[in-house]
Amino acid sequence: MARGELFLVVNCVDLATTWRWYVSVLSGVVDYRFPERGEPDYLTLRIGDGHVALGRGTAPALYGETPRPATGHAVDLCMYVPDLAAVVEAAAAAVVVPPADMPWGERVAYLRDPEGTMLLVIQDADSNESGPS
Repeated sequence: MARGELFLVVNCVDLATTWRWYVSVLSGVVDYRFPERGEPDYLTLRIGDGHVALGRGTAPALYGETPRPATGHAVDLCMYVPDLAAVVEAAAAAVVVPPADMPWGERVAYLRDPEGTMLLVIQDADSNESGPS
């Protein structure tokens, strides 16, 4: 990742399941993992032009508190995808709000990852997917 780039860390109780979900649903590709061998404690995934990190949220962090998976949804992860229909199909039961056209011109859906984090997934207007199904 480039210096100055903002990315989010999703704190996971079940990192392996969440990792598989981000790979299968959002085509995440591992850019970094620690440790390099064995079960990872931390991963950075490249998804399109952005990154998301997944870390074990079961032990105290450097600031002394144990991170918890998302509750109350103070933050939603948002991402543009080239094929919203394919992402929704891959997400299956994780779809919270099916694709819908918004008054501001975007087609969006909400997914919930295995840790409970909400993802607002938006059809990339530059892609060639047709409009509403």
